[in-house]
Amino acid sequence: MQIDSELKSSLGLTDQQYMNQFPFEACLVMKHHLADTIHRAWGSPEWLQPTYNLETHLSQLIGDYSVRKRDGKDNLWIMKPWNMARTIDTTVSGDLSAIIRLMETGPKICQKYIECPALFQGRKFDLRYIVLVRSICPLDILLCDVFWVRLANNQYTLEKTSLFEYETHFTVMNYNGRMNHMNTPEFVKAFEKEHQVKWLEIHESIRIMIRRVFESASAVHPEMQNSFCRAIYGVDVMLDDKFKPKILEVTYCPDCTRACQYDTQALVGSQGPIKGSDFFNTVFGCLFLDDLTNVSPL
Repeated sequence: MQIDSELKSSLGLTDQQYMNQFPFEACLVMKHHLADTIHRAWGSPEWLQPTYNLETHLSQLIGDYSVRKRDGKDNLWIMKPWNMARTIDTTVSGDLSAIIRLMETGPKICQKYIECPALFQGRKFDLRYIVLVRSICPLDILLCDVFWVRLANNQYTLEKTSLFEYETHFTVMNYNGRMNHMNTPEFVKAFEKEHQVKWLEIHESIRIMIRRVFESASAVHPEMQNSFCRAIYGVDVMLDDKFKPKILEVTYCPDCTRACQYDTQALVGSQGPIKGSDFFNTVFGCLFLDDLTNVSPL
């Protein structure tokens, strides 16, 4: 449930009852606040694409855009609403006038598009990781051993006409379009073969990045801490063509349907079989019972 003071009062909840949500978590789950939190903690780390809040930093975006245009650099940007999911009202454009006009459809961030992502068989993909938070200060977070890949349907291209093709540039297909599910162990094996890389090395860099994201919240917003709060977050990650991770967004109480539908094999941590039907037992056990089955401390 999502808790505010009015709801707590109407339900008769007390401060000694456990909640599955941290206060002030907007610093993580709203895209403009996430970027601000990271900037305040780490400056401009390589794992966060240049990001501008169009409501407050439009002039800085225009300056960056103009410098990139002058220097002949790529100038493709992605506009994302502050607080929507499933790529709703998300647009890719390299036209500054269009970017400014898109502000009329609601508050957004403008983020440098990852023009050269790592591809799988010629298609874009991103990765959904599940993070379990038991404490903010001190930081106590764990990573579920199960994660999954989300694949675009079309071959990736930067042709201008393709920028309007959802199934070329976006990867969330389980709400619209046709979803091509691929079990994680199969994906990793094929990805390692295609690119001649070791997945465990990539995974370790992703772990470090995710840890840094939550360290940002802990350092910048210690008021999030509440000893009676626990939470589950989805963290979306993309790799660039050098296999370096980039943070996309953090989602509160994420859709974990795929984690529940498919049995899989852990590639890290326990490295044993994981039954989809046990997923939320694992989450609850970790958050409230100190059970570390199929999770790994970050």
